[in-house]
Amino acid sequence: MTLKSLLSHSVEAYAAIRADRRPADATLSDYFRARKYLGSNDRRFISQAVYDALRQDLAIEAFIHERLSSLSASGELSHALTMFFSLARKNGDDILAPTSELTSVSIETLARWRARFLAERENETDLARKHSFPEWATRKLREQFDEAELERLLASLNQEAPLALRANALRVSRDELREKLAAENVATTFGELSPDALLCDGRRRIFQTEAFKQGLCEIQDEGSQIISLLLNPKPKSVALDACAGGGGKTLHLATLMRNKGKVYAYEKYPKRFGNIRERIKRAGLQNIELLDGDEKLARFKAAFGGKVDYILIDAPCTGSGTLRRNPDLKRRLSPEAVSTRAKVQAQILDDYAPLLKPSGRLLYATCSIFREENEAQAEDFLRRNENFSLVPVSQVVEEIRINADLTRLRERLKGETFLKLFPHRDGCDGFFAAVFERRS
Repeated sequence: MTLKSLLSHSVEAYAAIRADRRPADATLSDYFRARKYLGSNDRRFISQAVYDALRQDLAIEAFIHERLSSLSASGELSHALTMFFSLARKNGDDILAPTSELTSVSIETLARWRARFLAERENETDLARKHSFPEWATRKLREQFDEAELERLLASLNQEAPLALRANALRVSRDELREKLAAENVATTFGELSPDALLCDGRRRIFQTEAFKQGLCEIQDEGSQIISLLLNPKPKSVALDACAGGGGKTLHLATLMRNKGKVYAYEKYPKRFGNIRERIKRAGLQNIELLDGDEKLARFKAAFGGKVDYILIDAPCTGSGTLRRNPDLKRRLSPEAVSTRAKVQAQILDDYAPLLKPSGRLLYATCSIFREENEAQAEDFLRRNENFSLVPVSQVVEEIRINADLTRLRERLKGETFLKLFPHRDGCDGFFAAVFERRS
């Protein structure tokens, strides 16, 4: 496919996403499904172009509105220019000619606009504008970070996230998995914190590798792997993954329990489980039971009230720590969404805490970077539940006994009360976790 055609499709796909309230990946999937003539390389180009535009579009649209105001009435032209400005940062003059044909703007004019846009971005002092971030969210984060670190955080959230894998420790070591992937021409590096994490060099078709088909690995962000690790479930115990989603942490918990005991996984919307049964079988796990309905959850609560050893609450949240993967979230987030999520999180904590047995542990986690969903939620829970105490993650990580080197993770969490991971510090998505123990 020609570059002009690829750019035209990219603009069309970007416009479809902007007109749809669903997450970008769902809209893009439908777009590709309706255009089966697009090859894998075409889809890869379009996906990359669209996500680059989504990462930058708040800043680009502000430039168009303020500097090229006569064009802002044309949505089609605005989308095309957004695509062009985002791609031009990487490709320079290579896309000038086909973009000129798409927008009916001369090459000279495009080059002049691009140079002006890049110069203004380079000299911009307002961090929200410079890093294409919502102003309200920037103000909120400024309460947690100084200006220099805030800029590093915002810049990191605009970077493409690496493809992370978790080695299935029941079947293979991380070193062995790396060798097997290398034999299939998939180059990887070791993760910094999780003892099972491998990071792929570039985007790879992991699903097509024999290593994946044989259940030797799962796709899972490195930060997500640490969440399961900090719950530290023991074999032969009973664990509940109360907000299981796609089940990535469910599988990890079952693996950490060495295929013994039982991991119960509940998801309010069972469709989110996706192909979890296939994944469980592929991983060779036999200690997972899905609570795929409210009736099953009710029976579980009746049978295990006050008896559960470990509870993981990976709570519904704004997902603000995943902006590298979901840049369209910038537009869908709002201060009201943060407040609404916080209320839901508090209710979920209070609902599941009574299921825990005395001396049992509950881990509350989010993939958010906002304090209201994280530290504030943990502090409020303790005020409401005097029979629970907070266990510092620095203590938890010292208690973990698995056949793996945890030196880096222990160094990272030394002296820390909560787990707080950020892409600019840790190279993974933004995650928060607090560990509670029930005293009575």
